[in-house]
Amino acid sequence: MTPAVAVSVSLGQSLPQAWYAGTHEPNGEGLNCSENTIFDLASLTKPLTTTLWCLQLVERGKMSLEDPIGKWVAVESKDLSMCPVWRLMTHTSGLPAHRPYFRGLGPPLLKTGRFSQAKTAIRRMIHETKPEQEAGQKEVYSDLSYLLLEEVCESAHAPLENIWHTLPGHGADALHYRPLSSREPANAYAATEQCPWRRELLQGQVHDDNCWTMGGVGGHAGLFGTLQDVHSLGQQWLAALTTQNNKLGLSQALIDHTVDLSQMHGNGTRVIGWDTPTPGRSSAGRFFGRRSVGHLGFTGTSLWIDPEANIVITLLTNRVSPSRDDIRIRGLRPELHDLLRTWLKGART
Repeated sequence: MTPAVAVSVSLGQSLPQAWYAGTHEPNGEGLNCSENTIFDLASLTKPLTTTLWCLQLVERGKMSLEDPIGKWVAVESKDLSMCPVWRLMTHTSGLPAHRPYFRGLGPPLLKTGRFSQAKTAIRRMIHETKPEQEAGQKEVYSDLSYLLLEEVCESAHAPLENIWHTLPGHGADALHYRPLSSREPANAYAATEQCPWRRELLQGQVHDDNCWTMGGVGGHAGLFGTLQDVHSLGQQWLAALTTQNNKLGLSQALIDHTVDLSQMHGNGTRVIGWDTPTPGRSSAGRFFGRRSVGHLGFTGTSLWIDPEANIVITLLTNRVSPSRDDIRIRGLRPELHDLLRTWLKGART
């Protein structure tokens, strides 16, 4: 199901209880999974980096969530240009879910290494992309939304590759990107896929094909971190959601607006930057309340925060190793969350 798994649960700001199992590579190879194991967090990048970055810019008055996208990025679609920035964060802008940009750009990069040119080309194609429906008509989880949000924030501030380490919880020894120019040893990283077109087992380089093609730093993917790194930032979000002191640098009014359920599409589950439990079939299991927020990552990662129960659960795996076709984690996630909630309830009595 997955070579390595790390999971933690905490009540409030107490020290998390953590468990580790498996090895960094498939078939029992590589280092044992431990508190030092660094995972490819995939789409956890969205709430932990890009959402936080955008909200901090709003807090500082550098931009507004109501700004039309066209104020910051010259997209060709008039409808998309007029769409407010916040719709990128609720996945209701009308943009499609995904485009495999890497197919035309990625393979040549194995020889040329001209990642900056590829990133420019991808951005140009996003600018030319037409929405598939009117803004607000439908919720469609979209990597393109966060690729565009990265560019919006960059236009209001600076390139992500220059500022990510300034965000709370980010830095050399915490949540971090690993640009493809890095020459540090990769054995501390949990491996991901045996990539058919990169022709190697990916370890210490980003799994997401489009992010790799852009040089390893993206608004939608590219973040790495340990279990403790992710859980610690999750607890900061819990503190913010329960009106306690936190290190996010955001006002309570902005925090409350971000997770206001009225932001959701009538048939959707997403607030600004975060998902909420899907009634009856949530990846967080049966016990996370309606005001809970969380997010998943394609590589087998997740973070769920329940402000009503004061609980954070972090699950990190490399379920895509050696192949993304193994989807058994879909059954593991809710069962494990239910087990941890039951265990925590018993530990408190």
